Amino acid sequence: MNSVSHSVINTREEFSTAFQKVVQPAINILTPEHPGLLDVASSGTIYSKKTREAEGFLRLLWGYGPFYKEEPVDDTFDKLLKGICAGVDPTAPDYWGKIGHVDQLMVEMAPLAVFLVMNKEKIESRLSTVQHQQLVDWMNQINDFDTAQNNWLFFRVLVNVCLHKNYEMDTLEQIEKDFAKIETFYLGNGWYYDGVNVQIDYYISFAIHYYSLIYAVLFEEEDPRRSSLLKERASEFAQTFQYWFDDEGRGIPFGRSLTYRFAQSSFWSAMLFAKVEGFDQKKSKMMLSKNLAFWLSQDIFSKEGLLRVGYCYDDLVMSEEYNGPGSPYWALKAFLILALPENDPVWSLEPFNTQGAATADPTLIEEARMLVRKSSDGKEVQAFPVGQFVELHTHGEAKYGKFVYSTLFGFNVSKGLVGYEKGGFDNVLAVSEQDDFYRVRTVFESYRTTEAYVAVSWKPWEDVTIQSCIIPFGQWHFRIHKINSHRALTIRDGGFSVPYDGPETVQIKQTDTNCFLDSVIGVSGAVDLTEQGSSHISARLANVNVLYNNVMFPYLNQNISVGETIVCHAFLGDGQHLTDAVTELPKIDFAGNKACLSVGTENKTIELPFI
Repeated sequence: MNSVSHSVINTREEFSTAFQKVVQPAINILTPEHPGLLDVASSGTIYSKKTREAEGFLRLLWGYGPFYKEEPVDDTFDKLLKGICAGVDPTAPDYWGKIGHVDQLMVEMAPLAVFLVMNKEKIESRLSTVQHQQLVDWMNQINDFDTAQNNWLFFRVLVNVCLHKNYEMDTLEQIEKDFAKIETFYLGNGWYYDGVNVQIDYYISFAIHYYSLIYAVLFEEEDPRRSSLLKERASEFAQTFQYWFDDEGRGIPFGRSLTYRFAQSSFWSAMLFAKVEGFDQKKSKMMLSKNLAFWLSQDIFSKEGLLRVGYCYDDLVMSEEYNGPGSPYWALKAFLILALPENDPVWSLEPFNTQGAATADPTLIEEARMLVRKSSDGKEVQAFPVGQFVELHTHGEAKYGKFVYSTLFGFNVSKGLVGYEKGGFDNVLAVSEQDDFYRVRTVFESYRTTEAYVAVSWKPWEDVTIQSCIIPFGQWHFRIHKINSHRALTIRDGGFSVPYDGPETVQIKQTDTNCFLDSVIGVSGAVDLTEQGSSHISARLANVNVLYNNVMFPYLNQNISVGETIVCHAFLGDGQHLTDAVTELPKIDFAGNKACLSVGTENKTIELPFI
């Protein structure tokens, strides 16, 4: 298994040092001429340049709010306060501006609100009456406009917590209205969806639960019943969300907003901050510590030390339309734990792995519509999701619609519509009318999750129905596709991507019907179980995989005629090398509607939802 080398972050001093490493380069480029704007880089967004720069500045407060709660005022604190005052002053040239419905500045009000509440006493005497009123006027705009009906509702909740606690405004009615809507998103066992029921991703952790736990602490005296409920739900959520992380500290790369990086572990920081019971605090600290340490060891900073848009490297290809140059500082949410004082018992907890050994069987997280499987050594997690896709997100089909997502192999996004090679079609079935224009699953007709498999039905064309059943089996997984088509088609079923950095970094073993790529991180394999097609290797693809900047992957190709076709494939993604990972090829036999699967001496019989 390829190992990630990084140190554990444990003490308050180590967390504080890590925080300063991330934020100080950004503080260094703040200018006296524009104190409330952070100009990081030149890439664009769907909102204005000034809003991008306001976002960059305000997102620093996700970290500085908790940090200064337990630290004395210094020059940086004064610099931040000066920027805030300039941003809310309607007579100033750098005024952040008036807002409208579903305005990006609503998002950025939340870290400001938390900063103000956590540092109320330090701020009160440093601002004039006029400056305090300008703060109130700017933030209170959020109560005059509609927010997005998803996690954005919490931005208004947090602003109204601040207006109530710091300025004694009566905002309780609006808080109740927003929580009433949020409650409709609740699925059970601690899981929510984010506004639409086909969107269940990291926003459940680093948005809905994160804001819930901040509310539960800051507003516990005013709302003890809800605060208790929110903590209980967070504890329930933690029981299964923990399986999204491998023992190296890596979270599953899945869904939108991956450029927020170590925001992945901010939920664990919030669990510690809120003193949530019912889940081992050592686990929470271990998840936080390892994930943060992993990210700080990656090549995610510019030469000046600034966070850049991307995931494990600079990459605008995978970014969202709302990912501005300052957007990655959303990751500072992970430092909420710094709001705890030096003498808090959490700092003496040793963050070690208390999850126990991985089991052979995957874990079903029914509310998240996925199976999750950890490798036997704990160093990789694979997730098999179905039933998710949101059209408005950039590369939504790649971020939600792959058959499997891996902490070791990552996933690809597309760089073009014409030709298979530009599509980045790893771990997905790509279908064409034999004309080099490929379609993949976006929306779906139906889906099913069980403890043994996930299945999905979809239509690339109105007269073509594809039913896919995905069955995890150790480090292998089987894909059985039932295709009913009124068109002659070419189908290509892709495997896991591996990094490529010259011919010596990938060894190839290939026959007509199977292919294995043995790489520096492990092996990716594809086997045509019914031997109806042929094996191939993708072209080398640059800047499409979220983990590696140059990749290739195996795939299986088959031409099918009009009518019904059953396609059976097996794919391997293993952190071991080929000679250790593969001793025998997998096999499949059918008996009625049952599939009899075998890998070596291991056997499994599955009753399929079709055939």
